[in-house]
Amino acid sequence: MTALAADGLRVRFVDSTALQTQGQVNLAFTSDQSYKFNWHLLGTKDGELHLSIGERDHPALADLMTLVRKNQHISICATTDVEASDRFTGFEHVTLLPKALPELDWSELDTSTQFLGRKLPLPLLITGMTGGLARGAEINFRLARAAAAFGIPMGVGSQRVALDNPDHAAIFTVKKAVPDLFLIGNIGIAQLLQPDAVDLCCRAVDMIEADALAVHVNVLQEVVQVEGDRNFRGVLASIAKVAAKLPVPLIVKEVGVGIDPSSAQKLAEAGVKALDCGGKGGTSWSFIEGERATSEITRSVAATFRDFGIPTALAVTALHKSLPQMPLIATGGIRDGLIVAKAVALGATACGIGLPLLRAALASDEAPYEVLEIMAKGLRTAMIVSGAKTLNDLRSRVHCAPAFSDNLARFTTTRTP
Repeated sequence: MTALAADGLRVRFVDSTALQTQGQVNLAFTSDQSYKFNWHLLGTKDGELHLSIGERDHPALADLMTLVRKNQHISICATTDVEASDRFTGFEHVTLLPKALPELDWSELDTSTQFLGRKLPLPLLITGMTGGLARGAEINFRLARAAAAFGIPMGVGSQRVALDNPDHAAIFTVKKAVPDLFLIGNIGIAQLLQPDAVDLCCRAVDMIEADALAVHVNVLQEVVQVEGDRNFRGVLASIAKVAAKLPVPLIVKEVGVGIDPSSAQKLAEAGVKALDCGGKGGTSWSFIEGERATSEITRSVAATFRDFGIPTALAVTALHKSLPQMPLIATGGIRDGLIVAKAVALGATACGIGLPLLRAALASDEAPYEVLEIMAKGLRTAMIVSGAKTLNDLRSRVHCAPAFSDNLARFTTTRTP
């Protein structure tokens, strides 16, 4: 198989001389997972056969497309530089003021935070990046065990494939192995436009016994993605309906472009209980979609928007000023404990870590623990050297360069033509 679409595929056969104009093809995705499609021949080009798949098999074809996409996402993240090319998160213009005589003992430092009614020992969260295939299951279970060991929440990747096909649900059911985990479910905004959106969200929560549900906002990724969604009209009204009916708190998270204050205000009014700014500077999902594409047009557009968005530090600051009581997750380029300290000082309740932990989970069982331990020790180091006994104390120890204020105004000021 060389290409997939919603109603067809392109394939190469070792021997295609005996093929008829229609038939059946078996495709093996993994050693124990295969698909069978009825087809008729549309044409041939450069040794490839273009096959049209019957409408009855379209659900199975959609399932296969999702699994292929998720597998590509993991492979690309594992082997390719997928972060913003300039790595600019805004934290470069933020400094924690050092204190030569902090009058603190290491054992006194309090790194705890309150998040959605829970007391967390650290302001950290493992953000969902993958899901939908057996390879993702191993990643999820490794991350779940590490999250539980540190007492921090974990988000799973998009549950869409399991909602469409319950056979994939086991990939996300990490609470069977880690029952005490604070687990966050995940569904995309495109699914909220379906007539049964409330039911879908409730099913997503029930499927994994989630303690909260995140709706990921990924407009840029969707429109760059060849098979992505293009219609986002009516999403806000659907979010309000879901928030009113959902038995657990609803989180809305961006995935690399950042949430602007105007949208955040509307989400708060709609009943959303926490926001994940998902700012620019870390993983670029538009660029990842470009890496998947064979079309030079798609690859070019994806590269153009690799560095698009509100840098994470600016997004956190703007959202905290606009909604000071709203729990905020800072995600996007969180790579060490000092950045965690800066994010908290700017108003973040917790910091989401994605790519470093995904890569760690691909490496070994132990690697995620090491990443989190480095983050935790770096945070405590930042606190003691700046004289901050608690996370709240960090907010009086932060200094932002003039360039930060200039950038903040640029990203948050609405100009009328």
